[in-house]
Amino acid sequence: MSELVAAANAPAHGLIAQSPPMRAVLEMARRAAQTDVGIMLLGESGVGKEVVSRFVHRSSPRAAGPFVAINCAAIPDSLLEATLFGYERGAFTGASQSAPGKFEQAQGGTLLLDEVTEMAAGLQAKLLRVLQEREIERVGGRKRIALDMRVVATSNRDLQQAVQQGVLREDLYYRLSVFPLHIPPLRERREDIIALAQAMLARHAQQYGLDPAPRLDGAAQRAMLDYHWPGNVRELENMMQRAAILSQQGVIGTAELFFQAAGAAVAAQRAAPRELGAELADSERQLIADALRDSGGSRKDAAERLGISPRTLRHKLQRMREAGLLSPTADDEI
Repeated sequence: MSELVAAANAPAHGLIAQSPPMRAVLEMARRAAQTDVGIMLLGESGVGKEVVSRFVHRSSPRAAGPFVAINCAAIPDSLLEATLFGYERGAFTGASQSAPGKFEQAQGGTLLLDEVTEMAAGLQAKLLRVLQEREIERVGGRKRIALDMRVVATSNRDLQQAVQQGVLREDLYYRLSVFPLHIPPLRERREDIIALAQAMLARHAQQYGLDPAPRLDGAAQRAMLDYHWPGNVRELENMMQRAAILSQQGVIGTAELFFQAAGAAVAAQRAAPRELGAELADSERQLIADALRDSGGSRKDAAERLGISPRTLRHKLQRMREAGLLSPTADDEI
């Protein structure tokens, strides 16, 4: 496991695996990589499915071969077949010379079919045949070309639901999902958030000539840990790129973080200092006081306004009492 963690924590590869869920995923991916079994990477948009697919490639006996990726959702159906299979000269208007497709380009290595469930039904049938027979014919050609490569596919859909809706062929589903791996969203691997952010900041600092790399202050880290991250790692990457540019004197605070609108208000509230000391305690105390006042003294409503649970609010009030910021019997003295 130590070698796995070292590889996963290498910033150059964009992989951070300090959280137990992500370590478990990478360990399973490493084991599956030792064979040519079909791997399906599942998860929300932005969780890093392509990054994990590259980890599979690097961990496999095919690591010295090419890694070829194609986004099935980004290419029109009319062009996707020729892009995958290649074509012979004269196969269609504009085909002035023969060209190999992605299957051939991935010979000896790994082919990533990103968002494979977006592929048209007719092309899914042809893909199934390729996976079964391990050979292709270029568009407009008759020569069969044997394939020697691994196929990794990804999707952000519920695959069983996609099969039921007719979006994905059932036989292709079973062929691609011999070894399914679900990559957890960033909100379920919070141990990775700050480590990921620091690796991203180091990379962007080098890109923009910032020396030393900017660092996240305590309030910024707390805000990031409390945020829901609907855009996952991709959203974090964008945020760190902006923050690196906006950093003041090498420090990134909450003012340099721009959360998506849906979670900005909650993140700002949760970014309020939580330690009961000096200026930080005063800020949190004021937030709680305002919330209780605006909710007419209702702890439940105050907790909702603060974006925390009533239980958490009770704990905060108790900590304030223990710190001497509240009397033992009253909340309204805040």
